[in-house]
Amino acid sequence: MPDTPEALFGELPRTRDGHGALWSHQADILRDYMDHRDKADIALELPTGSGKTLIGLLIAEWRRRFFGHRSVYACPTKQLAHQVWEAAQAQGVPASLFIGRSRDFDERDLGRYEAAELVAITVYSHVFNSNPVFAGTQSLLFDDAHAAENYVADAWALKVHRDTSQFRGILDVLVDDLDRHLMTRLTDEQGEDTEVRLLPVATVAKHTEALDKVLITMDGPNKFRFEMIRQQLRSCLFYVNSQSWYIRPMIPPTFDHAPFTSPAQRIYLSATLGDGGELERAFGRAPITRVRAPENWERSGSGRRFFVFPDLAGTDEAIFGPATPEPESADETAADEAAVQAGDEGGPKGGLVGQLVRLRAKSVLLTPDDTTARKTADAMGVPDSKRYRPGATAAGLRPFINADQGMLLAPSRYDGMDLPDEACNIILMRGLPESVHLQDRFLTTRLGASNVALERVRTRVVQGAGRCTRGPRDFALVIAVGRELQRFLSRADVRAGMPPELQAEIAFGRENSEVPAADLVALARSALDRDDVWQEDAEPDLTERRNEATKEVPPYVSKLEASVRREIDAWQAAWQQDWDRASREAVEVLNRLTGKELRSYQALWAYLGSAWASLDVDSPAAAGRSRELLRRAHEAASRTTWLREIAGTGTEASVLDVLDADGVDGVMAAFRRSPLKSTAKFNQLTNNMIRDLARPEATGYEQALVTLGQLLGARSFKPLGDGRTDAAWMWPSSWLTIEAKSEQKPDGGISLKYIRQANTQLDLLAADEGLDDPMPGSITVIVSPRSMVVDDGVKVAREHLYLASPEVLETVAQRVVRAWTAIRGAAPAGVEGEDLRAVVEEALASHRILPSHVFDDLSLDRIRR
Repeated sequence: MPDTPEALFGELPRTRDGHGALWSHQADILRDYMDHRDKADIALELPTGSGKTLIGLLIAEWRRRFFGHRSVYACPTKQLAHQVWEAAQAQGVPASLFIGRSRDFDERDLGRYEAAELVAITVYSHVFNSNPVFAGTQSLLFDDAHAAENYVADAWALKVHRDTSQFRGILDVLVDDLDRHLMTRLTDEQGEDTEVRLLPVATVAKHTEALDKVLITMDGPNKFRFEMIRQQLRSCLFYVNSQSWYIRPMIPPTFDHAPFTSPAQRIYLSATLGDGGELERAFGRAPITRVRAPENWERSGSGRRFFVFPDLAGTDEAIFGPATPEPESADETAADEAAVQAGDEGGPKGGLVGQLVRLRAKSVLLTPDDTTARKTADAMGVPDSKRYRPGATAAGLRPFINADQGMLLAPSRYDGMDLPDEACNIILMRGLPESVHLQDRFLTTRLGASNVALERVRTRVVQGAGRCTRGPRDFALVIAVGRELQRFLSRADVRAGMPPELQAEIAFGRENSEVPAADLVALARSALDRDDVWQEDAEPDLTERRNEATKEVPPYVSKLEASVRREIDAWQAAWQQDWDRASREAVEVLNRLTGKELRSYQALWAYLGSAWASLDVDSPAAAGRSRELLRRAHEAASRTTWLREIAGTGTEASVLDVLDADGVDGVMAAFRRSPLKSTAKFNQLTNNMIRDLARPEATGYEQALVTLGQLLGARSFKPLGDGRTDAAWMWPSSWLTIEAKSEQKPDGGISLKYIRQANTQLDLLAADEGLDDPMPGSITVIVSPRSMVVDDGVKVAREHLYLASPEVLETVAQRVVRAWTAIRGAAPAGVEGEDLRAVVEEALASHRILPSHVFDDLSLDRIRR
């Protein structure tokens, strides 16, 4: 019997491609593993192309033989489980595949697994569910562990969609405790309000029995998931928007799930272990011992990618526009003719992206959601007969791999798909995969804790870009499209956390995408062909960039890593409804989450600690702790609205902060001015404002910004002098300056010159006011149709500098007009004092145009993180 996994390899047949020995780095990883073979939790970092599947199978098989263990190898998806099972067959590892319905499993193979005669290969959902088949597992391996968060949490997560009776049923239970403005938005027939809200923990606790009666009526997967959380419903967070409810504990309570805790060892196989404790949060387990990738592996990479950014190309042509220019090559002509023969009589479609995608007959489309995937394929003119889906059939990817042409639509599938060699050479990535579910979206948008989710999002992008480069000789064209994705990959801190090879490829691609569309297509063709131009010019440049790049981890990441054990302990206590211990552990989390980069995450944990303490009716000290933690939450959540919305629900009266009170005072003063009391003058003023904000001309746009600021209750004006801000909105407690670049074309990036100019606007305003510094919390917003900032601009941008699209300003203006219309209708002549204040506050809050709302809307996209 082999006493090490590497010795086991000598007993197995040669692989199909003739390998009879391990690669040196594989042997190194296995030797490192043996140093930790008795640890309860160990994570192995095995980058793409390093032979991760073989390492996992060898460990599972060795533990089966050496310890006599029942070994389970779990994968996120059925398709990936198929791949692993095929690899086991090729290597001679005795294994059986257990996917699909458990009642259909082969009883003989189950018996052989129970007798430790083979390795069971399955999916995460057969480990994490209310009736797991593999309850007696002794060695448990998780493949693609970096992608596990959603697959693990799903067992304890309910998704209650708008079109179900339970969606309305939950609203009916909570109606008396929900803010009436929120109720209006959630019940809107159009269902257009997609902003995520977190319900107060106390409200959920108050209505647990009634909520149980609604949720017990669910069927399908939700029926079994509800069984997992039913007894701990008070311990779950309720997220909601107009489309769905999402109910779950923040960190999955895997500690209470025997199929996960009973094995002697859990092994996590990952292409990138990441930093900041994301692996621990995903599995609810800490500590996890890490074995990092072999030294210098991150510099070698796996294959070559040429990133292209169509949005940066110097062209007026729409990215997904109408028919493109005539093809220049025989390959393009053949592809276009094939599209026509397949039913696309309109000829070439998809604008510049279409030209790039058609450089090869097959492509894979990665998007955050199915709707985006479908709309993109429609814009590209891909006929239904040429659209493939991973896992749509039992054959997995095989139909697409064997096809001569087509597009693989893979929404939310940034992992677990291998398309090596010539299976596919083009990846189209559209949109940023930052929110798989409502908790994700709440963290990144409402809470503003993008730093917390950064590693998870970066991992999805990195893995998605590697779907077609699985070995050292593979080559792929990666087409990155979409404002959020463009901006994400433009950020220095995002790229600095990637492997040097990928840093080099992205930087090279960004620089070489700022060319006319025809030149970009020609360069992409050169890259795919790997012709002399590419080999002589591009490859040496990429090699030099890679050698100069280093992977860096921001300082705040170590604080997230230090807090993760306490976060898990806090949620374990909350799951057990030990509210005293949960709130005390929340305090310990706060003690570790220091620094301004993590303030928003601090606010959430302070709120959770406060809410848990308020549920602890037996402790005399709990009430005081709850009040103090809530004070800390409000302090850390300054300039955001989510916490005030929670505090303003139910019987508690909403209390405006200083900034919003300033806004109400300003609007009241503006309302008293006679011109705005005249219907004709009001309509003329607001119609001109809306019209000019929709036009690019600078003069009218700047005046519209001044008008908008006045209607928001600010002292609003354009300062005199060259190079001054286009509009200054000044409330007594905080300021907002706007740099309007409305006349810019969407192509290209915001220049270094504009960034430097914007940096100084608040300082100049402070000097005008005779102050040494701007008011605390003041920001400057660049409004431009461009979604990118040149790299040097990102480097010098100050922290108060943000980027917003003109559409955001138009939306704010439209809400302002509706609010003012409500005020004018509800406050006839003569209404003054507290009566007028009540009308104004109600209108501004219900239409979300209090100053804090405006700061929220305009500060989503900080240029320098």
